[in-house]
Amino acid sequence: MSTEDYPWRSRFIYGPPTDLTDWETTLPVKPWSYPTRTIGGSRTAAAGRPASHVVRRDYNLRVPLRLYEEELPSVYALIAWGQLSESLLWLPDANIPATRFLVYLEGPLAGEDWEPGRDAQFGRVFEGPLVLRRVDGFAWDFNFFDCEG
Repeated sequence: MSTEDYPWRSRFIYGPPTDLTDWETTLPVKPWSYPTRTIGGSRTAAAGRPASHVVRRDYNLRVPLRLYEEELPSVYALIAWGQLSESLLWLPDANIPATRFLVYLEGPLAGEDWEPGRDAQFGRVFEGPLVLRRVDGFAWDFNFFDCEG
């Protein structure tokens, strides 16, 4: 089986319109998670009554990438573009081109470090998460274990 047949190999398309970069991971990503960030605050009054305000709720997706060392320059270029607050086109499964999302990179943000670690079982493989947020602001509505994407 070729690695091109693996499910859940992420594909990213990004860059200026005249010079788009189209990059696919060689290895499948690990199951993702759904961290949610709320912008706002809350306080409790002296009488004990809580009050809250929510400005925005970000529905993020933490995608644990698995990479070979020779793929690191490609992911660093992807991160550099995303850290400019530019959008990326993300295909969760490179083999299912119809499932695609326009996203922002929420992590690592500009000024944050991104250091992938080595996989404990496979020393040639690096692992590092990217945190993505849909441009349309909607919550993520698909499951990693749903083969339809």
